[in-house]
Amino acid sequence: MNEVFGSPDQKRMQIKGEHLARLLSNDPRYCSHGRGVQVIDYGPQTADLVESLVRLIGASGCEMVPKDISEDFRRELEDRGLRTDVVGHFIGDLNAIDMARTALATRPLPEDLSVSIIDSQSSGELVQAFAEVSMPHGVLPPIGPVMRGISRPGFGMVAMDSNGRPVATAGAVKSRHPDHPMADMVQWGQLATVPDRQGQGVARALGALAILEAASRLGARRFRTGINPSNTASARLCTSLGVRDSDYVIVAALDPDSFSDDRLTK
Repeated sequence: MNEVFGSPDQKRMQIKGEHLARLLSNDPRYCSHGRGVQVIDYGPQTADLVESLVRLIGASGCEMVPKDISEDFRRELEDRGLRTDVVGHFIGDLNAIDMARTALATRPLPEDLSVSIIDSQSSGELVQAFAEVSMPHGVLPPIGPVMRGISRPGFGMVAMDSNGRPVATAGAVKSRHPDHPMADMVQWGQLATVPDRQGQGVARALGALAILEAASRLGARRFRTGINPSNTASARLCTSLGVRDSDYVIVAALDPDSFSDDRLTK
């Protein structure tokens, strides 16, 4: 697994998480977006499950924690010696597909940009280009087998300018077990744009393209992403594409003894 990115702690978490995800692939309680393993739904044993995952790989969390109990759940995890973070859970449905089409019709990707999709046949240079754009913006790329759609259905997208310079990224991964009630939901996002191309609608257009690609390639009918409360620009962008704040939050947990980074991704 050479295509793994981030700090040493993040790399260890991704590699361990990818191996663990294979072992848990038949259990619909879990999912993985290529950045560890998470519990999907909150329930009576969720704290035990999350703590076990954190002790194994350094970081984990629960994706669907109702907002009204999130602080209690967070305190329960912290009482177990874990460090926590709460992230907004934005969700879109079929309406997001229509809004993506409308967004591209009204403001398409700038004409000097072309889009390459990362798959199993893509060069290592293209995967590296994704990381070079996304990581300075705090967006941790999925591990290579996930970004390439090898270990589970997914893809990355890189927008290049006329000189072949990578300027923006997006992607999606279908991470839930087919038996899960929300099996048609994908982790969507990974949006990042180099500073000199910001303010030109590049991220919104590429995000819209990723929604349509996920609908076509992965059969996605629902779209989710996590956004930190301070990241108001991302919240506005996602909302404009029909991926909106929900009644849930993501509660992430880190092992302070094995994971020194403040958070996994922005």
